[in-house]
Amino acid sequence: MKLGRTRIVGLVLAVSLVAHAFGQLQGRVEEHSFFGPVLGNTVYFNIYLPEGYDAGTLRYPVIYFLHGLDGSQGGPSNIVVPQAFENARAAGVIGPVIIVFPNGYLNSLWADSYDGAKPAETDVVAQLIPHVDSHFRTLTSPTFRVMTGFSMGGFGAPKFYAKFPELFTAAVAFDGSLADWETLLRVRPDWAAELFNNDEAYFDQYSPYFWGATNAAELSPRVDLRLVVGANPPANRQYRDFLATYSVSVAYVETGCPHDMNCLLAAQGMNTAAFIAARLGARSNLCPADLNRDGVVDLTDLTTLLANFGRNDAPQPAEGNIDGNAAINLLDLAHLLSDFGQTCP
Repeated sequence: MKLGRTRIVGLVLAVSLVAHAFGQLQGRVEEHSFFGPVLGNTVYFNIYLPEGYDAGTLRYPVIYFLHGLDGSQGGPSNIVVPQAFENARAAGVIGPVIIVFPNGYLNSLWADSYDGAKPAETDVVAQLIPHVDSHFRTLTSPTFRVMTGFSMGGFGAPKFYAKFPELFTAAVAFDGSLADWETLLRVRPDWAAELFNNDEAYFDQYSPYFWGATNAAELSPRVDLRLVVGANPPANRQYRDFLATYSVSVAYVETGCPHDMNCLLAAQGMNTAAFIAARLGARSNLCPADLNRDGVVDLTDLTTLLANFGRNDAPQPAEGNIDGNAAINLLDLAHLLSDFGQTCP
C-alpha cells in the first residue's frame, strides 16, 4: 500500500545546480513510500522512470543505487545517476532502465542495526524489491537487476551482491568504504557499537568480506562486480585482493577522482553502463522468448512483440528482439510461437 500521494521530487538548490550542470533529464524522478509488510514500518524510496515509460507496456531492467553517509533516498544522486544512464542510452551503450534510490537511515552501512532501529538490509531485500517489481513495469528476473552504490553505498552494494547472488546479476561500487571489522573498530568505533553492538559475528552478517568468502564458489565463475575507485584506493585494493584469494575476480579501475560521484561518473559512467549492459539478461538466454522474465512464455510476451513488430532499432530483448539483431520480425515471432507455453528457469 502506498502512503501519501506520489509527487515529483522537490529538489533542493544543490540538486538544481547539479541538474543545470548535467542537463535536463528526459525521464523523471518520483518520491514514494509504502507500508512494509514484513516489518510494519514505512519504507521510503525515490524512483527514476525513463522517457517513454508512460506511453507503452515495456518492462525495464532495474538498477538500485545506494547513497553514502548522511544521505537519503533523495539528493543530487537523483539527477547525476539517471543523467549518466541517459547519456549512455543516447550513445547506444545501454537501453532504458529504471533506477531505484532506497533510504539507508543516514549511517546504517546498509545493514540491519542490532537494535532494530535501522533495518536497511531487510527494507531493501524483503520489502522494497518485491514492492518495486509489483508496482512498476520491471523485468522481474534477477538477471535484470543490478545493485550499485557510492561510499557507504559502495560498502552495501558488494555486500548485497555477495550475500544474495541469486538476486542480482551485477554490482558496482563507486569509491566504496570497504571496511573490514578491524578497520571499522579503528576508524568508526561508534558505528561498531551503535550498529553492531561491538559484536564481530553480528557485523559479519552484513560484511562484504564475510559473504565474499562464504559464497565464493558461486561468485568465482562470475566477473560481475566492478569497483570504480576515487579517493579510497587502499580499502578497494584490499577488498579486490581479498576476493582474489578465493578466486573471485572483479573489474577494477582507479580514476584519480576525489570522493565525488560527479567526477566518478564523468570518468567512468559510460564504461560502467557498458559493464552493466553486458550483464543484463546474460543468464536468461535459455528462454529468450520470455520477454518479461516472469517464468513463462505467454500472451503477455506475444503482445509485447506484436506491439513492436517491424521495428529495426530494438536493442533490448524485452522489446521482442529475441534473436539479438535489433529487428523485430517474423523470425522473432516464429521463435516465440515455437516456445509458447514454455516454463522458463
